[in-house]
Amino acid sequence: MHENIYTIPINEAFEEPCGCPLCRLEARLRSDALEYVMGAAMMEPDVRIETNRQGFCREHLSAMLAMKNRLGLSLILQTHLEEVRKKGLPRGGLLGKPDCASAAKTLHKTADSCFVCRRVAEFMEHYYSNLLHMWESSDEFRLKFDNAEYICLHHLTELTERAAGALGKKRQPEFTDKAVSLAVKHLDSLQADVDTFCRSFEYQNAGKPLSEEEKHAAERVADALCGISFAE
Repeated sequence: MHENIYTIPINEAFEEPCGCPLCRLEARLRSDALEYVMGAAMMEPDVRIETNRQGFCREHLSAMLAMKNRLGLSLILQTHLEEVRKKGLPRGGLLGKPDCASAAKTLHKTADSCFVCRRVAEFMEHYYSNLLHMWESSDEFRLKFDNAEYICLHHLTELTERAAGALGKKRQPEFTDKAVSLAVKHLDSLQADVDTFCRSFEYQNAGKPLSEEEKHAAERVADALCGISFAE
């Protein structure tokens, strides 16, 4: 199968033995997007127009602050703040003015918008469609898919929602069955670990050692349900 900029990262993610491959892909995209926006792209006019317009969510703005490039971030926020004030604040700023309700809606949209989120989402769409095509057309990739540790429920939902349109009625049930089986098998294992952890607090189990998997059962369940990677 001919590889391209989307299929290579998918193959690499499925070659790693642990965790959800889609979570790895998304984490890599987030890291790349943050490096991109905080790098030379910040001085590109077309990128700056979009960062001014879309802004950043709390999670990604916090990550940008942690990157220690205060000048670069300040330059980005300088023009974004100008855009927010220009489009989102009522003239005069007094409560009761006719344009306050409209301004509140505009500011709400600004707070919910994020350049990094949108960039990651756009690339993930390419990954979803290419993954489904690879599964349909490549025996080698289907084997990699079957050998994944699990697919988290967040990415399982995203994949299965797209499978019907990408694979058609003939192949979609087979793919969904494989993907769901991966998730269920992992959840069964997690259920045993989290049950053991909870029982360890009962008096009759005091002092009994726990495995590393059992000690971190809550984090692992969160990861499997929502794609939250605490190891990240």
